[in-house]
Amino acid sequence: MSDEAADARRVAVKAAITAAWDRGAADYDRIPRHGILHDDERRAWRRLVAAILGDATHSEVPCRDVLDVGTGTGTLALLAAELGHDVVAVDLSEAMILAARRKSIESGIGVDWRIGDAEDPPVAHGSMDAVVSRHLVWTLPDPAFAARAWRERLRPGGLVAVIDGTYPRLPLPARLLAAAAARLGGNDDADEHAYPAEVDSRLPLMTQRSPAALMEVLRQAGFERVRSRGLGEIDRVERAHLGLLQRTADGWRRYLVVGRAPRG
Repeated sequence: MSDEAADARRVAVKAAITAAWDRGAADYDRIPRHGILHDDERRAWRRLVAAILGDATHSEVPCRDVLDVGTGTGTLALLAAELGHDVVAVDLSEAMILAARRKSIESGIGVDWRIGDAEDPPVAHGSMDAVVSRHLVWTLPDPAFAARAWRERLRPGGLVAVIDGTYPRLPLPARLLAAAAARLGGNDDADEHAYPAEVDSRLPLMTQRSPAALMEVLRQAGFERVRSRGLGEIDRVERAHLGLLQRTADGWRRYLVVGRAPRG
């Protein structure tokens, strides 16, 4: 394939992804395990963001310059700003950014919202203390390129923190039960962000069995001290609000992967 054809294909893939999120923006925050629908979910997410970035509303914790890539409707950005950090939030979807801005106005929490590509965020190199993302990496056509771009935007020793999810392989009886529950309506939102098949095939991290592939991407991009952990509290709190069929059909488990930009 020629360079021109490859470039045209990348542009078409990005356009299809952006269009899908533009269509889904109005309903995104109403979807269980996407938006924060209950007070206990919000408390759990706030605790997690505070654990990642620190609570800068306390004088002993520094205010950080934070970049939220693929911000969507702004969940991480708003929590980070509420905790006292200076946040720039970027998304390709104008409809998602508009939804995030509305939430920002309603809550009185200030965030610098920008339309831009998470794989090449529109901020200066070496200007950020932390790059964070939520539910993004599975939908990146080139996660390796993105990871290098994030490292470039970080100051020496800066933090990358990625929240995404895996679909661990279940025993056969559990897989059959989950599939039956999904057919009976336990996974009503399965096609909410469906892409054309040709787009799916271009997303290296779309279906993850573990965080290992992402961790290797970050290491190859030059990040150090890369490690992961499951987000069991978030999973438990959110799944508690699902109906029986939804819980049975829900095989998604969240993880956090963090790393550090080199200091030298």
